[in-house]
Amino acid sequence: MIEKFNNRRIYVIAAVAILLLSLPIFYIDTPYIMFILAQMNFYTLFAFGFNYLFGFTRQLFLAVGAFAGMGAYITGIILREGIMGPVEAIILATLLVGSLGYIVSTISVKRKLAVIFTGVFTLAITLVFTNLTMALVDITGGESGFRISNINLMADWLPNYVSYYYLSSAVLLFTTIISYHLLYNTKLGYAYKCILDDELSAELIGIDVQKVKTLTALFASALIGFSGSIYGLFSQLIAPSYFAFASVDLPVQLIVILGGKATLLGPYIGSAVITVLNELLRLLGPLTLLIYGITLLFLLAFFRNGIVEFLKRKFETWLF
Repeated sequence: MIEKFNNRRIYVIAAVAILLLSLPIFYIDTPYIMFILAQMNFYTLFAFGFNYLFGFTRQLFLAVGAFAGMGAYITGIILREGIMGPVEAIILATLLVGSLGYIVSTISVKRKLAVIFTGVFTLAITLVFTNLTMALVDITGGESGFRISNINLMADWLPNYVSYYYLSSAVLLFTTIISYHLLYNTKLGYAYKCILDDELSAELIGIDVQKVKTLTALFASALIGFSGSIYGLFSQLIAPSYFAFASVDLPVQLIVILGGKATLLGPYIGSAVITVLNELLRLLGPLTLLIYGITLLFLLAFFRNGIVEFLKRKFETWLF
């Protein structure tokens, strides 16, 4: 039975890969749609990172936008000043952001901070990041930010939006495959399940909860920083508004909760729904944030397990 379920999950991952790789065939001549699809990929990656933190290990990091922004700013400033090439800059930014996430998680675990206090702590990081990017005008460009253009990490003959769509798709699929292997073919998946059920019981049966949480934070933060670095190059404009709490953290929380916490398909489903919703609400301007807030409250109150868990209960228990 387990082998049958695993085969079905592999088929789903293959179907997702085919869908991601084939979409440009239909929209390659429509730059706006390709831009939206690429942006959806990046937000799915951000959601993967947040899902590992909050969904699998109950670490409420309210600094996804800040971590992504750090990756973007570090990469952008290095490239602007000509200190090193794009690949080296992205690697450095990824390592720095991952290290910060590891430090924050270590402090949270060792001080035994409750979920809400970890959230407050990381929210403070978001506020510091926002204030620094606004205040250090000579370095960050202030409120208007600065531009980084003509950085194509793939084939030069591909349009920028198509190139970054395929790059983000490749990173997303690689992350999905690695996550599937870790969750279903190693002891990590069992450790996550035990931590979600009861941390104290997990420690009593020999699981090193601190190690699991801190290393998960390292991986998730590095993923967010890496994705933020590429997202900054894709946007060609690195500015505080692109990485503000309302621009990144709030949609990412909606994506994870709507799709399903501690699932692999959840970020895909949630991101697709939120992207469509965002396009439909774009004309409402500031009211969009109000609707996002109301939607988040509704999901937390009445639909906390998400779409994937709903489908698992009603139709297919093998969904993941």
